[in-house]
Amino acid sequence: MGKVGLPLFTACFPATPRREANLEMQGRAKATEVIIQNSKPVQAGGGSRENLLRLRRRKALVEEKKQIAAWSLGLALFGIVLMVVHTELLWFSHCKWFIYYFMVKCTISLSTGILLVLIVAFHTKEVQLFKVDNSLDDWRIAVSARKLAWILLELVVCAVHPFPAEKTCSTEHTEGMVSEPQAFLSDIDVVLSILMFLRIYLLPRTVLLHSRVLVDASYRSIGSLNKIKFQYQFVMKILMNTCPGRVLLILTVGLWVIASWILSVCERQNTDGSGQLTKAMWLIPITFLTIGYGDVVPETVCGKVVCLCTGVMGVGCTALLVAVAAQKLEFTKAEKHVHNFMLDIKYLKQIKCAAANVLGEAWLLHKYKKSCESMQIRQHQRNLLRAIQVFRQKRLKQRKLQDQANALVDISKMQMIICDLNSDLNCSYRELERRINSLDRKLDDIARLISATKQPLRL
Repeated sequence: MGKVGLPLFTACFPATPRREANLEMQGRAKATEVIIQNSKPVQAGGGSRENLLRLRRRKALVEEKKQIAAWSLGLALFGIVLMVVHTELLWFSHCKWFIYYFMVKCTISLSTGILLVLIVAFHTKEVQLFKVDNSLDDWRIAVSARKLAWILLELVVCAVHPFPAEKTCSTEHTEGMVSEPQAFLSDIDVVLSILMFLRIYLLPRTVLLHSRVLVDASYRSIGSLNKIKFQYQFVMKILMNTCPGRVLLILTVGLWVIASWILSVCERQNTDGSGQLTKAMWLIPITFLTIGYGDVVPETVCGKVVCLCTGVMGVGCTALLVAVAAQKLEFTKAEKHVHNFMLDIKYLKQIKCAAANVLGEAWLLHKYKKSCESMQIRQHQRNLLRAIQVFRQKRLKQRKLQDQANALVDISKMQMIICDLNSDLNCSYRELERRINSLDRKLDDIARLISATKQPLRL
């Protein structure tokens, strides 16, 4: 251990005298103090500050996602409107305004290019948000093969549009011959124009990002505790529960308008086209409601496919309408309790009347048995059997009503009953404990008095 009086540290310096060892230890202590003084006080609040920065970054990314989604939906709808204007302009102008609809096509292409840029920006924000939520440094971890495939599919869907190309639509007329009417749109343009309606998939995304589900902190906290995924299905269920009539009305009218226009475009290719839009607006609701008079039928394959899809969507919307109507016509809990209570009173009165009729017919049967009138006896026997049957029917109805009333007891009522029982048990337990404590005190007093009386006797 070394000499007496030397600290234990000097064993680390075998060739150093006592004074040099002390000076070296003091120098090390001063250096440690300097390092501690110069170090930044980030150890205590560094984690909370970093979390705060992450929350701010996440909030900014969510707001940017909302804005990009809104702009994407606006550009998608703008492109669809321009496509409809281009198609109708080409039909009514008969290729006289070539420069105008060519400019419209160029505008559609320009809006499509901007839309693709916004789609890429939206998914970039999604990747950044995933990095912030999971504290990642490499963005390639957030981009899986499946996600990349969905992004490419989304870009392909949004890139579909009728491309601006020169179209010769002049028809040559010869003497004595009338040229065949030329289609105002080629088959490729018709398919591309119809496929532009696939851009409506951006509507659910925008509705989800702008709903209060993602904005309200209580929704997100309670939902995360219950492991609920806040997706479009959850928002759709909320809308169907809060305003089902409005949602079904908007959905049905939107489907009617879109399907009618698509059917009119499909049927204009091979027909005269006079009044085709009005005929389509008549055919689509009839097919949607699964009536099908048969006065107007589609002639092209495209029109038949549109009518088939309309019928399938009509069956689904009709089922939703029936469910909503049944929900609106259903009793509330309070109304069910009131209705069952009044029915119970009514059946109880009927049972009393039926029991009184049974007793009356039994007494009359007993009375006429003594007089030996066979006709009256048979009549009162029939009345007695009829009264017993009515009594049993009323009892059976009351029993069924009681079974329904027992099924109406909900979980909240059972919880209230259990809470009341628990509070009563707690009160009785506290009262019992208080009495036991008072009994213990009295026993202590008795023991003290007995010990006090024994002391004089010993003396």
